[in-house]
Amino acid sequence: MSEYLRQRWRWIGLTMLVALLVHLGTVYAIPRIVMGRVMRPMGPPNTIRFGGRPSAGQRGVARPSPDMLYASCRFDLSKGPLLITASVPHSTYWSVSAFDSATNNFFVRNDRQVTGDSLEVILMRHGQPQTPVTAPEHAIVFAPTRTGVVLFRTVIDDEKNLPALTALLHQDRCKTTTPPR
Repeated sequence: MSEYLRQRWRWIGLTMLVALLVHLGTVYAIPRIVMGRVMRPMGPPNTIRFGGRPSAGQRGVARPSPDMLYASCRFDLSKGPLLITASVPHSTYWSVSAFDSATNNFFVRNDRQVTGDSLEVILMRHGQPQTPVTAPEHAIVFAPTRTGVVLFRTVIDDEKNLPALTALLHQDRCKTTTPPR
């Protein structure tokens, strides 16, 4: 080992340790900061928010597409599981996706995966009490974090279908279900 390294090994080690801690802190913190900023303007939790048609000046969704309709539901499972109901248009692409508080996608369904005209999902945490609506006809999805976002997307396949697609999107719901006492 060179004399230079021997004299400075403590500083090199300390610098490497600080770099590692900064790296790990950044990798952990940035997604949570981003999701916090995204969720803040979405209004109260467990309520669906219908956005207008995206434009160049609107950034409620990352990289919004002007040929899609969006709705979002900021969720907080601290008061109980969330019942998500969505009407599915089979004439165009449609999807519902759920993201945890660190921006990780943990659930997706699209129009090709849903056989009926609607989708009902119970979103809950492991260990939460089951609710009366937790039944075999509902898909049960376990969220990795207490908070996050559910995003609904519908492609506008033709301008003449816009009113019908908008009306269908406005039938979607997110609501807390209360556990039995």
